[in-house]
Amino acid sequence: MFPEKINEIVKDIEYKKDSVGRSEDEVYIFEDKYILKVSKDKNRLLDEKERIDFLGKCNIPSSKSICYVEDDEKCYYLRTCINGYSLIDKKIKEDPDLLIDILVNVINILRSIDKYDCPFKSKDNIGKDFVHGDLCLPNIYVDEDYNFAGFIDLDNSGLGDRWYDYSWLLWSLEYNLKTDKYNRVLLDRLGLKFDSEKYDEYIPEDKR
Repeated sequence: MFPEKINEIVKDIEYKKDSVGRSEDEVYIFEDKYILKVSKDKNRLLDEKERIDFLGKCNIPSSKSICYVEDDEKCYYLRTCINGYSLIDKKIKEDPDLLIDILVNVINILRSIDKYDCPFKSKDNIGKDFVHGDLCLPNIYVDEDYNFAGFIDLDNSGLGDRWYDYSWLLWSLEYNLKTDKYNRVLLDRLGLKFDSEKYDEYIPEDKR
């Protein structure tokens, strides 16, 4: 079913086809070990691989590229899974103080990437800092000890305006906790002042 090079890696591992993600791609999950994306869009898979490989070079916890294969009709990208919990996990949302601690660490991790020479740009904003591009709680994973485990959905990551990430993170925090109480707590912990102009620019009016 898959190219021989990939079959050699995933043989004897049970898998299931996943419906989450881009409808144009086929996504297969091999237990908690690998994720395989199959697409006719070569550029999309190579963009994803480039971003994951870049984070690896920055020594940031992330998925790892295992194998990329092209045949006459499709492209195949195999990477490791990020094992852990997203920040919308019930036990994390029920402990806002823990969530804030995690988010402060996540922002510090993002800022640590700024010193590296990122070769690609975020699509929806302009700046010189590294941004995730969709920094919402479901896209951030931690392990069982609540240590940062990695990001998912990096399609829009790259050089951009850090307030693009901050705006979406504040929106996601308020949306998931059903209160804006902790937005100020997070900003204070980060030593930041709320930038209403940037927030209004980046968050669509129907979400505010």
